[in-house]
Amino acid sequence: MRVVLDTNVLISALLFDGNPEKVVLSTLNGLEELILSPYIVAETTHILENKFGVNLSSLELLQQLLGEAELVYFQPFLHTIEDEPDNRVLETAVKGKASYLVTGDKLLLNLKQYKDIKIISFNKFIKVYSGRPKLHNHIRPLFQYNLG
Repeated sequence: MRVVLDTNVLISALLFDGNPEKVVLSTLNGLEELILSPYIVAETTHILENKFGVNLSSLELLQQLLGEAELVYFQPFLHTIEDEPDNRVLETAVKGKASYLVTGDKLLLNLKQYKDIKIISFNKFIKVYSGRPKLHNHIRPLFQYNLG
């Protein structure tokens, strides 16, 4: 299954334990194919550095994700949502032929589906795993990071 993870899911996974981390780790464990774009990577790294003050070289999980993900390149072409960065995420899913777009963004979640792409929260995505290989119940972050 091909999956695009929105910036908010990636940041939650990189900084905190919980379901976003489980979704990200499922891609690293080969359960899913992660699709990203330069737009998602740039927005994620910008927020991590500027909002959270993260030294990106300390995030092993981010380095692993970038090594595992399929990057899709494109020129912006959608104007479906009023928030332009959300359009870039949706475009990533379209160009990457994703089955799912996993997000916490309300504007994207309100779409529910775009073409053949299901747009769901990470909690709903976890439920997709019913009958599939089990995600780890609790996995420690693959990095040490101090928010204080």
